[in-house]
Amino acid sequence: MKNKTIRVSCLTALLLAASHPAFAAHPLVTDDAGVQGSGGMQLEMNTDWSRQDGNAAHVGGLTFTYGVTDKLDMFFNLPQTFQAPSGTGVGDVSVGAKWRFHEADGLALALKPELFMPSGDEEKGLGTGRNSMALTGIASYETGPWALHGNLGLRYNRFKLESDREGQRKTLWRASVAVAYGLNEQWRLVADTGLAQNPDASSRKLPSYALVGAIWSPNKTVDLDAGAKFGLNKAEVTRQFGVGVTLHF
Repeated sequence: MKNKTIRVSCLTALLLAASHPAFAAHPLVTDDAGVQGSGGMQLEMNTDWSRQDGNAAHVGGLTFTYGVTDKLDMFFNLPQTFQAPSGTGVGDVSVGAKWRFHEADGLALALKPELFMPSGDEEKGLGTGRNSMALTGIASYETGPWALHGNLGLRYNRFKLESDREGQRKTLWRASVAVAYGLNEQWRLVADTGLAQNPDASSRKLPSYALVGAIWSPNKTVDLDAGAKFGLNKAEVTRQFGVGVTLHF
């Protein structure tokens, strides 16, 4: 029973994390409407350490993005759990696209569909065991050194295990906003906040968070980042710290 409870808790945490866009510029949770441009490529690698309910976790992710056209990106995301009470391993990998369908007067709008494939071990709480899907609406507005981003997302989960079908919500919504301020050409300060539907079907409490961080771009090829995330209630991760590197080609 204890192992089952731990596995369910880990799956709940995984679904909560996976409801956030994999393609958001780390350390942000909120995605932006930017795309790579035709032929552009981006490789993002990040890792985060977190604690919730006395349990420590360490996860990482690798996302590769390719600009198909000036308005359309395709991406592949590989999540990895390095430390968790229920076990470690690869999570549910995903593929998706970002289509920026509007850009004028500093305002950009985009849609991002995503398909999750059952590569994670559902017995360890690392995946759902079935294909799942998500759709995120993105709005970005830039003026001077300021950039404001907003997301509305919906994810539909399919579960292999009966216990997950009974205990986890199939449909999850989320909403978040982020702001970035460019100090100069190399440094950006970022802040992010949001809330989401609780994956645990027995709870109505909405996990919510606040995040602060910084991104350093020593040149046009490399971005280095760090951020700290704090839960605003007990349904969210208590605290999380992460670092990442992004390469542009």
